[in-house]
Amino acid sequence: MSLEDEFSDVIAKAMKGMEIEAEDLAEQSGVSQCEISGLLHGEMDESVVRKISEILGLDADSIIALPSYMPAPLTLPGIRRIELPFRQWSVNAWVVEIDGTQILFDTGFGERDVVEAVSCEGLDAVLITHDHPDHVGGVAALDSMRLCIVSEVDAMKSGVLEIGGVKIRVVDLSGHKSPAVGYVFDHSGIPVLVAGDAIFAGSMGGCSSQSAYELAFDTLREAFAGMPDDCVILPGHGPATTLAEEMKSNPFRSAFR
Repeated sequence: MSLEDEFSDVIAKAMKGMEIEAEDLAEQSGVSQCEISGLLHGEMDESVVRKISEILGLDADSIIALPSYMPAPLTLPGIRRIELPFRQWSVNAWVVEIDGTQILFDTGFGERDVVEAVSCEGLDAVLITHDHPDHVGGVAALDSMRLCIVSEVDAMKSGVLEIGGVKIRVVDLSGHKSPAVGYVFDHSGIPVLVAGDAIFAGSMGGCSSQSAYELAFDTLREAFAGMPDDCVILPGHGPATTLAEEMKSNPFRSAFR
């Protein structure tokens, strides 16, 4: 298993989110465009990272440590990561079982991939975080099975869902995509957030504009407000993590809490 993003992706996402070009970043940080280009092509230079990180609002130590970062393995029973193909990458769907209730979060990219990977007949509901193609590709196949499918729009209108006795709070996680939602529920006394692409282990979903980037941080801060450090995060790509681990190791951490 690997993280969704490398340090070069993190820097590129911050530059895009702040709408800052390499030329301007070089001028503001006092490094050359060639040095910035090297970072974006995966060539680690710690001194350059430290010079550009403050301008980009990133934690330099976390960027430098990212190649060796991996959150501790998830230990909660009844939560299963379904890694599905997405072009040359992969995307997550999550199956959660609590007291006999089974819920699928997101459906992958391929029309039949999730149907072939999950015993769908036992599902009580399918909840969608956002409608990017890699998260809703299996909706049509699941819909043909007459499953209860809740879109991010309907979930946001509801605010709270109750499925088979499992109470799920819906939180706004717009930014990477708008609208987008996260789902919060209790599992063995530990809060769990199904986050879609709002946050990954060591990174976050890319944003198309500065306003979307700022919105992504606003909604993350609100979602994490009052959350304990042991909150488990189930992201749309990459491994599960916890709020404590991301507050220590995510380069974007200063902006979302």
